[in-house]
Amino acid sequence: MATQLTPDELRTWRTFLHASTRLLAELDDEMKKTHNERLTDFDVLSNLSEAPGAVLRMSELAEQTLFSRSRLTYTVSNLEHRGLVSRKPDQQDGRGVEATLTAKGRNLHKKLAVTHVAGIRRHFLDPITGAEQTNLTNALTAIRDHLETTDPQPQ
Repeated sequence: MATQLTPDELRTWRTFLHASTRLLAELDDEMKKTHNERLTDFDVLSNLSEAPGAVLRMSELAEQTLFSRSRLTYTVSNLEHRGLVSRKPDQQDGRGVEATLTAKGRNLHKKLAVTHVAGIRRHFLDPITGAEQTNLTNALTAIRDHLETTDPQPQ
């Protein structure tokens, strides 16, 4: 295995890092400016909104949002304090905790989604052609699938 990246490989890697970091920062800034909300909060509300019955176990929510468990607990606690999410013990397995999107959370999610979708369109989809979008989807799918089937490397 080569220990260095070629100039083209390095350019691809750095372009991905910079574009993804800038895109997420821009979407977060728009959410803050428009609604005084964070993109991370919207992500939790979105995952709950898309779940059957708007309910997910906290462990499932952590996996879907890619938060650490402690970060997710903090974020959900804040959303719960605001009346956007409720938590209760899992009725089928008392060891787990379920998070549920409330009516207030659903209403906020709908408002935030308008801003989020417009930002995705403006900053992510509009700058590229349909063919580029297909190629990007295929490339990112290959990377995701590889990562999902690869055993974690020992530290």
